Amino acid sequence: MQVSSPKDIRDLAAAAVLFRDQLDELKNVRRAPEFNWYPYNTFGVFPILIQMLQEDRGDLLALAGAGPVLDIGCGDGDLSFFFESLGCRVIAIDNPATNYNQTLGFKKLRAALGSSVELKVSDVDAGLDLRGRTFGLALCLGVLYHLKNPFGFLETLARHVRHCILSTRIAQVTVGGTAIGQEPVAYLLNPSEANNDPTNYWIFSEAGLRRILDRTGWDLCDYATTGFEHGSDPVHGDRDQRAFCMIRSKLADPWLEVDLDGGWHAMEDSSWRWTERVFAVLTTRQAGNLPLTLRFRFTTIGPVRIRATVNGACLPECEYISAGEHTYTQPIPPEALTGDSVSIRFELDKALAPSAVDGRELGVQVKFWSYEDPAPRALTPIAVS
Repeated sequence: MQVSSPKDIRDLAAAAVLFRDQLDELKNVRRAPEFNWYPYNTFGVFPILIQMLQEDRGDLLALAGAGPVLDIGCGDGDLSFFFESLGCRVIAIDNPATNYNQTLGFKKLRAALGSSVELKVSDVDAGLDLRGRTFGLALCLGVLYHLKNPFGFLETLARHVRHCILSTRIAQVTVGGTAIGQEPVAYLLNPSEANNDPTNYWIFSEAGLRRILDRTGWDLCDYATTGFEHGSDPVHGDRDQRAFCMIRSKLADPWLEVDLDGGWHAMEDSSWRWTERVFAVLTTRQAGNLPLTLRFRFTTIGPVRIRATVNGACLPECEYISAGEHTYTQPIPPEALTGDSVSIRFELDKALAPSAVDGRELGVQVKFWSYEDPAPRALTPIAVS
């Protein structure tokens, strides 16, 4: 089910309604006795986004960029498959142990749609593993209050994601009536206190939510609430209030001209990264006439040979016989550039093996930020132009 790619949030919401109707029909046809579909309307977020998102943040596809959309706590994958229908690559994350139907609904829909959405089975509370990757846009709806360690989760997410649409339950008073809305706190539920669901943990006050977002590396760009507006509490269903946020990372790591697509180590000194022997990026080509050229600037600690593929097309191998900064420059065959998105994979002939001193495989060093000017400046070590 492919649809056109709308740029305005209202057009996106209209496309979501059409896709939801098609998905509902498919669910009715594919109804299975061994499980029930996730019962909540995840597409209900779009009317809220229409009212909430300001400036250019309504263009979610532009925020996503060349990299995949990250859907955390994907349920049956409704939003994952919707963004895929718009032409996005999507990575969905969920835990079968806590998913409504053990991810059977997701797998059923993925097969029926012939989808290529990747499902990463993960206990997010045990640690969100996004190493070597960056994302323009993440979806995190109704997940935060299910986490034992929301601080660690949000902090990790900020190091890999530029923008995130997040929703969670909040409360203005405790069950006993104590006002907490203006206090930066969270209420810890007992195992059966809310919906008799032991996976519910922390319900933040609005001030508490704002505080944890700031402390974990996020700017709160847009904010809205729904549900019970006066005296919401952490427990009762008829006093349920939800907060919706568009948040933007304040950390240096995600703000690159390219999306990392595996084979990269964490940022060091807030400016550069080691690669592994094989590493990849996703980017968009700059406007210009064909042929275009790939330029990759890197630093090596010794002799190395490097080759690259662009959208699967092989480019010539180059050898660098001395340590220091080098630039790999090669023209790209026109037939390799069939769209604006460009997938680039690099391979070195050798790398430093993991050792007792450093357990990582180390390839070359790539600098992404310069601090030589009065203000930090993002560099562009990889470009197609």
